[in-house]
Amino acid sequence: MSNTKPDSSIKTLIILLNMGGPQNKDEIHPYLKELFQDRELLKLPFQKILGRIIAWRRTPKIQERYEEIGQYSPTKKIMDDQCLEISKKLDTIRPESAPHLCVSGFRYCSPRTGEMISEHKNAEKIILFSQYPQHSCSTSGSSLCDAYRWLDHQGNQDFRDKISVIDQWWDRDDYSELWAMLIKRKFEEMKNAHGLQDNEIRIIYSAHSLPESYCLEKGDKYNEEIQSSMNRIEEVLKSWGLNHEGALAWQSKVGPQRTEWLTPSTPTVIAETKQKAILMVPIAFTTDHIETLDEIDIEFRGYADDVVDHFERVDCFNMEEKFIELCTRLVSEHMDSEYDSYIRPCCVNCEGTDCAAMRKYFKSHPISQNDEAYLAQLKVSS
Repeated sequence: MSNTKPDSSIKTLIILLNMGGPQNKDEIHPYLKELFQDRELLKLPFQKILGRIIAWRRTPKIQERYEEIGQYSPTKKIMDDQCLEISKKLDTIRPESAPHLCVSGFRYCSPRTGEMISEHKNAEKIILFSQYPQHSCSTSGSSLCDAYRWLDHQGNQDFRDKISVIDQWWDRDDYSELWAMLIKRKFEEMKNAHGLQDNEIRIIYSAHSLPESYCLEKGDKYNEEIQSSMNRIEEVLKSWGLNHEGALAWQSKVGPQRTEWLTPSTPTVIAETKQKAILMVPIAFTTDHIETLDEIDIEFRGYADDVVDHFERVDCFNMEEKFIELCTRLVSEHMDSEYDSYIRPCCVNCEGTDCAAMRKYFKSHPISQNDEAYLAQLKVSS
């Protein structure tokens, strides 16, 4: 069921930003073409031409992967359900800004963020809510730049005056505790089902990879935010009494194979495991899609079968009630802040053409790259 209300009744529009995913076989090639032609996600020579070629070559393989999991992308259905619940909760706790309408805004397929803004342009406030807790130029940055280009093209001052952004929420205690709760739930299930001790289960946090140069040369802080997210979650788990080893790994190398990617790769970390069991945590994802349902649940499980006796994955947030509450809380706090936008600063060696203009358009109040509080959050625990 879609989340719809008459446009004239909407006071506050919340758009959840995500990549989205193909809903059927015919959408796979257009989706991949959009993805590989996105210079914020991946920089290629002759981007339009080469991106089109890569998409054409990869389409049959991606079709096979969706057939393997027996469905096309579940992201839209899950997010539609999330949106309904967030809208209802906001209507209850914030009657002064109601009615609220929460919708999805996808980067590479419909409904696009611009489409949703256009459809509900009469809303008094429009909030772009990034569903990437850790900011990267290739994910939240790309989605926000895409929205900025659409808005700038409209040339309508009304949009600029009523639009704001929620970005980068990995460093919240309630985010860390939500992951810890889901991990502990699955961890205890594995122990009880297979008679395991804590130290016989290795927890592997797996995040979508980036080319090393994006982080080490350009200055994208995504890798540090992922590492710090893991550290914070591990602190919670250990405070709850879990005695285990945690490891960070990187998956999904999308692009030229000759590129040096963040290491260690998830297959490598799986292969090096000495414990009897592996529990995978899709730390950079909030909602199930092909990288959890196929890459982790099928491909990585196949690798693990040769290494450990037991392999499980922690559920994504999906329709977890505490996640709906977290999203509602983030929006409510954003309203209390008078709709201030705080977008992570441009990379030190920024290569994007729209990054600075996007932040200016959304009136972002970025934390300085030299801000001690920001650097403290990124500090890797020893």
